[in-house]
Amino acid sequence: MNKIIICLILIASISLISNVNAFDNEYANGSVYFNDQKATVYDANLKVGEPATIKAVVYLKKNIDVSTGLTATGFRDEDPNQPYKVIEGPSEFTKTARHHGYNAGETVIFEWIICPTDVAAGWTIPLNIDFTFNDRDEREGYPIEFTAVNICVSDEHYSGSTTHIITDTSSTNQPSSEGSPGFGILTVVLSIILMVLWIRRK
Repeated sequence: MNKIIICLILIASISLISNVNAFDNEYANGSVYFNDQKATVYDANLKVGEPATIKAVVYLKKNIDVSTGLTATGFRDEDPNQPYKVIEGPSEFTKTARHHGYNAGETVIFEWIICPTDVAAGWTIPLNIDFTFNDRDEREGYPIEFTAVNICVSDEHYSGSTTHIITDTSSTNQPSSEGSPGFGILTVVLSIILMVLWIRRK
């Protein structure tokens, strides 16, 4: 029991440390947005079923294929009970989709509309994004994964339309939200510990 809690706390800590809203490597650079604001681990609040947009704007430096997908911290990819689902986007939740034939100098946008499921109700669960940049010339792949946003999901159910309006990409110049780092880290750790204790009691 103690080992499980320690492992989950370490995973949460690594996810928080790795949290970025931009990345840069020899294959590509780009930024990630949550509801058209620079993605941040803090200040994301949704109701169950409430749609939100995760968007990655990627500038390519080489001729590459790009694999990308979304996952949640603390949930195995094969688990059928996921805290989020994809309403619309280039890949299903926990499923990686490979997109072929991009060339150096192109800017590519990957965009998902997601919403929390009943599994996430009452929890704060990090939403992760992963990329693998596959160099077609050198036959190599470069994988990266990081937490795009840390979402606090209320027990309430969203009563509005599940149709989410996607705004123009020019809005990605909006300033990012800022939150309290200490509070965000504490919330994640406590939520994961409570989730483990709740699962063990069942």
